[in-house]
Parts: sequence; C-alpha cells; structure tokens
Amino acid sequence: MKRVYCDNWEEGKDNGIEIYDPSWNEVRELILQLDNRKKTLVTFGDEDMGYYMAIGGGCGQYILYLSFEDEEQIVELVNSRETEACYVELVVGGQRGDYPKNSCINLEKVLMAAKTFFETQTPDNRLLWNE
Repeated sequence: MKRVYCDNWEEGKDNGIEIYDPSWNEVRELILQLDNRKKTLVTFGDEDMGYYMAIGGGCGQYILYLSFEDEEQIVELVNSRETEACYVELVVGGQRGDYPKNSCINLEKVLMAAKTFFETQTPDNRLLWNE
C-alpha cells in the first residue's frame, strides 16, 4: 500500500494526516478514529497504479467504495440489494449528505473489507458489492 490519508476538519479547514507505506495497523487505527464530525474520510491505496479504497462516516455507520482503473470501475460495499427509499445522514470528506440505508455498513464489515483490500487490492468476496 503506497499511502493512507485521513481528513481532520477544524473550523472549516482540513488538517488531515497522510502516511506513506503504512502498515495495516496504521490504516486500521485511522479507520477507528472516524467520528462522523471532524474525522470523516479515510482513503488508502496507490493512485499511481489506479486503485484505492475510500471509507467515510463514523460512529458505527460508514460508506465504503473501491476505485479501480483511475475511477473507471467503482464498486460499493452494501448491506443488501434492496432499493428502499430510506436514507441516513453522514458526514464524508467534511460534507454532510444523505446516503441510502443499504449503503451504510457497520464497523465489522468495514474492517473486513479494508483488511482484504490492504492485503490483496481486491474486494472481499465474502461481502456484498454493487458495481
């Protein structure tokens, strides 16, 4: 993994942290710090090679997607294939937004997906993904 980044919003300014050649424990710790207020987004991967993972939100509700081929292919982790019109408000990248409830993932699944991607640069096939 080439780089991990975590935002940190203070008075409307992002004072985030960037770590090059991170360990899994460093990535995991940044994910655990997401609080849906100040720390709202973790990205990690290798943009030069065209792949990364983005995790947003916090406090038990997260959104997660993978980008491949310089964002030509994006896959999103979901709880189900349901398309009910129910939304959850999350802060991601410092921006408040409404996200479909079936896209809001618990911490256990987020950590599973993140560890697999960190190790293999592929989606965890034990989880449900939408393209």
